[in-house]
Amino acid sequence: MSDVPSALADADARRLSARTRLFATLDRVQARVNPVTLAQDAVETVALGVARDTVATVRAHPRTVAAVAGAAIVFLARRPLARILAGGATTIVKASLKKRSATHTSAGKARRKKGSSK
Repeated sequence: MSDVPSALADADARRLSARTRLFATLDRVQARVNPVTLAQDAVETVALGVARDTVATVRAHPRTVAAVAGAAIVFLARRPLARILAGGATTIVKASLKKRSATHTSAGKARRKKGSSK
């Protein structure tokens, strides 16, 4: 008779262990099949592939990449470069200096007012 309760206790312990393992497996499967996780994995995979391809392209064609990068920088800076080339740089510098001197003189006047009130 003592074997029967012992066998039942062992079977119950195995059942609980199997149930715990099953639920742990289900949790892992749900985490993997979660749409957000799938999307993140896909984005990471694509990003790694693009980065790898980019590095390979730069190593294979460094001069071409440098020329394209230079052209992109010139394109982005086209307006300031046009002002400089058209002679507007001196006007810009003068305006900047005038603005700075106005800021400094107004700050000096404010300091003098504070000092005279003492």
